[in-house]
Amino acid sequence: MPRNVRLALVGVWVQAVLNLAAGAVLLAVVSDAADHGRDEGVGLLRFVAVLSLLIAGALLLCGVLAGKRLNGIRVTVIVIEALGLLIGVLGLLQGGGVSVLPGIALALVVLRGFSSAEARNWFAQ
Repeated sequence: MPRNVRLALVGVWVQAVLNLAAGAVLLAVVSDAADHGRDEGVGLLRFVAVLSLLIAGALLLCGVLAGKRLNGIRVTVIVIEALGLLIGVLGLLQGGGVSVLPGIALALVVLRGFSSAEARNWFAQ
């Protein structure tokens, strides 16, 4: 595995764990709100929690299967990272401040690693 792909794969694992943790925390908040009768208006929060868990699952699966060198894995990671980058930039433009910068930086590192010529060649074999 090329060095830049290996580095990007570490980023995929980090993002998967962070998405898993964020999804779990958000589901706990939704559950707590429902337990205390404040479940009105938590639909969007529940959606974000489930989406975060689905993204974590997809990234974990891509991380596990990356060694199989399937091009679909590379494309899936690129699509997820491009969406994450778009969401990060929108968050920054809406006043998210410096808290969204690490997510943007990590998405850029992973995108660069998985979009490189070495990654294309490695995953095509």
